[in-house]
Amino acid sequence: MLPTNRGFWLTIILSILTLGIYQWYLVYAFARETNIACRRDGQNTTGLFLFIILTIITFGIYSIVWYCKWISRCNTYLAVNGQPQGLQVSTYLLSIFFGWLTLGIFNLVVFCKMLYLQNAVNNTYNNITGCTSEAPAGYAPAAV
Repeated sequence: MLPTNRGFWLTIILSILTLGIYQWYLVYAFARETNIACRRDGQNTTGLFLFIILTIITFGIYSIVWYCKWISRCNTYLAVNGQPQGLQVSTYLLSIFFGWLTLGIFNLVVFCKMLYLQNAVNNTYNNITGCTSEAPAGYAPAAV
């Protein structure tokens, strides 16, 4: 079962306590979970190692591209499965370029919507595979 309970405040607290390292864990987790849920679409979301290396090489541009591709892939998965889409790429890009105008509040809202987007993808996957939060401990869905 993929996690569906990532909350905004706990994530913010963990990010502060780990001096930002938790953000890298989220990139790893988002890539892993998206690749599990969206495995039938023929795409692959790169993991943490390539994310870090390519972000350094491209002076941060790759991270913007990665998030745009991830948002698009998640929204496509939700649309294909009849679920409402979440965060849009345009909203994410607006937060990157103009979030400073709101003293970072817009960036926090977009970050919260990112968490909800991954929660929605994971919840949809769990429902499709028959693995819900009420499943007994140790329950693993059959291969799809």
